[in-house]
Amino acid sequence: MKTIAALPFLPFIIAAQLRESSDSPRQLQQECAIRSTYLGCYKDRGSDRALPDEIFGNKSRGITGPQCEAACASAGYEVWGHQFKGQCFCGDMDDGFGKHGVASGCNCCGDNVGSSKFCAYAIDGTAPGCGGSGVSTSSTYVGCYRNKNKNRALPVQVDGTGWSAMECESACTARGFEFFAREWKGQCFCGSGNYDMHGPAKDCDCCGSNVGGNKMCVWHTLGK
Repeated sequence: MKTIAALPFLPFIIAAQLRESSDSPRQLQQECAIRSTYLGCYKDRGSDRALPDEIFGNKSRGITGPQCEAACASAGYEVWGHQFKGQCFCGDMDDGFGKHGVASGCNCCGDNVGSSKFCAYAIDGTAPGCGGSGVSTSSTYVGCYRNKNKNRALPVQVDGTGWSAMECESACTARGFEFFAREWKGQCFCGSGNYDMHGPAKDCDCCGSNVGGNKMCVWHTLGK
């Protein structure tokens, strides 16, 4: 499994290597990302992919932006790309996501991004409110998601409240689970997938005294 490295050099790489497409407002293109920064709209080629890993399988379709972001983040990649009718590609900064040049007219958050072009995003490894990932280097932050009391996305709850992110990580890892989440006033949940079943959420305070109502911060244990 790959490990996400810190990206303090990100602005310099983007400025030196490529120029960003400005055909659409950045805010609009950012709407389908939970924890990533929009890099731009770029050309791609089927015979020489700008981002090498089509993580949901060859010619997959219908993958949303948040689903693509979460999958690439969980696999330890630095960059994800949303393409055509919901194809999802992952890679790293040094894979050269802009090697085929800048494109125009990308509909990044729509049903069809466009033909032979993709929207690129850089994954932010910081969990909101944590000043970092909030956990050990053996795990990575996936994102902020909705949850429901009667249909938990991660089904196993560790008893009590007041769990820190790192304490929750230890408890779920010891139980053999791949994902863990901190919710509300420090509730801790564990599971093996389907953390995004209720959709993405916003404004999670992942390491605060109250994460937020009916939403949770999810991490993936990289060692799994």
